[in-house]
Amino acid sequence: MSFRRGQAMLETALAVLFVTVAFIVVFRVEHMLTTKILLDHAAARAARAKAVGLNRWMCLKSARVATIPVAGRRLWPEGGEYDESSLVPIYMATEHEAMARGVLEYERWGAMDARIDSGGGVSPVASARIAVDAPRFGLGEDGGSGTVELVGESRIESHFPLYMNDGGL
Repeated sequence: MSFRRGQAMLETALAVLFVTVAFIVVFRVEHMLTTKILLDHAAARAARAKAVGLNRWMCLKSARVATIPVAGRRLWPEGGEYDESSLVPIYMATEHEAMARGVLEYERWGAMDARIDSGGGVSPVASARIAVDAPRFGLGEDGGSGTVELVGESRIESHFPLYMNDGGL
């Protein structure tokens, strides 16, 4: 009879531990899936920008703005006095990277790997591949917290060479 006194407390502690671990795992997987979906969206925005003839900088800005929800902590401007909705149009109007950093910057934008290609040939295809390193749940090989690369890709048929090049007419 004395062995049963702590049984309910032990069962409760094990159940709470299991539910907590399950919640953390589900939350982490959900965050990674959200990041993947937004990276696919960012790649589609960059590929579309390239398909209509915009330069690489405009394509990169389009991709970056699409990843704001998962871009990490806002580095500039600090504090909450400015809202992204008022800064995004100004950011999109910037002419180069240094100017853009003075308007809006997030911690994962610098590490974002963006490969944007306009293709070639008679019917070129604009493509974009956007990759970021996301924190991984658990320990890495080095004993510390590791990361996993998440990638978004998109391909869009590009018609801009047909109407932007008047050399054949």
